[in-house]
Amino acid sequence: MLILHDETTLLHDTVELLGAKLIPAQESPARIKAIVDAVKHSGNHELRTISASEEDQKTTIALAKANHKPEYIEHIQNVFSQWLKEGLVEAHESVLPECFRLQNVANAKLRPPKDIYARAGYYAFDMSTGISKNSWQSIVASANLAVQAALLMAEAPTNSKNPFQQNSPKLKSVLALCRPPGHHCTGSQAGGYCYLNNIAITITTFRQFTHSQRLRRPSNPNFASVSTLKFAILDLDFHHGNGTQEQFYMDPTVFYTSIHGQDEFPYYTGAASEQGPSNSPAFGTNLNLPLKTGSSFEEYLAKLHIALSAIQQFGADHLLVSLGFDTFHTDPLGKFQIETQDYKVMAKTVRAMLKNLPAVILLEGGYVVDRLGENLLSFLAGWEEAEGAS
Repeated sequence: MLILHDETTLLHDTVELLGAKLIPAQESPARIKAIVDAVKHSGNHELRTISASEEDQKTTIALAKANHKPEYIEHIQNVFSQWLKEGLVEAHESVLPECFRLQNVANAKLRPPKDIYARAGYYAFDMSTGISKNSWQSIVASANLAVQAALLMAEAPTNSKNPFQQNSPKLKSVLALCRPPGHHCTGSQAGGYCYLNNIAITITTFRQFTHSQRLRRPSNPNFASVSTLKFAILDLDFHHGNGTQEQFYMDPTVFYTSIHGQDEFPYYTGAASEQGPSNSPAFGTNLNLPLKTGSSFEEYLAKLHIALSAIQQFGADHLLVSLGFDTFHTDPLGKFQIETQDYKVMAKTVRAMLKNLPAVILLEGGYVVDRLGENLLSFLAGWEEAEGAS
């Protein structure tokens, strides 16, 4: 499989408050290093290391503004330098919020606090999403990997500056090693290690590309209209992708399904009753499949079959996978009873049932660093086995 990586994603290095302890964030650069080392050592996959140009960065930020509030983007881009200027943080430290948004009895419209110190909590919902001096560079690089993956799968027009231009067969799947991850970002708040919602940016990229192709070749039947293009999102992270759900909850062209730990982070979303707005075309396009922590792989597979059958029924044009390995049985932040070899079965099951859908796979969580590489390779082995058989 083609795997995209950008070394700039390794620059983000911050802290989090976990329980009562301020610790180095478990979402660390070591995660990606472990995966890259494993992929290189295996020799079975094509690892492409890219670097986002200034133009790529501008494009990525513009695409992000389609589903992230501009003032939120401005905040995560500039908050560290603003705090540094005001003497609120040292160059080696991280911005963390202390006070969060409050509901008020008057139901007045919430506004960002004027106090820069307080504003950090307006644009975040937890204390795991610190911002350090290099965070913004990694955040944009991560989102750009998602953009490039989408452009590859959409067969973007020839561009002499495009490092992917090759006379190669059409891709069936691509994996982007996004870091930081994205599925908890709502578009107006960071949380759960996520700052930009990479899945949402991927869908925007597909839509923008399709729109541009329709303008260039309006009679070409191979390019559907943006309004009819349908996406399925399969969230395999242990934690419910509250941000992705919120982004597309009212969109009937996007089907979101998640298998996640019941009553686990982010705690307030992920119930099976959340199916989309009632009396709306989007009702039924959201399928949450919560599962008790510590559930067996057999129980997990049963939920997976439900999710895949629902995607088949939806009839998507593209498959997007939020791939997290915090489902692993020793993960400190989650865990089902899933072993390394089970990821091969998981991936093979997904690809066998959805073999005709072009797929973009984006990395989310997974925090057992010394097992991340072999877990990913197991997943890829199952995926490619099923893909090769199709």
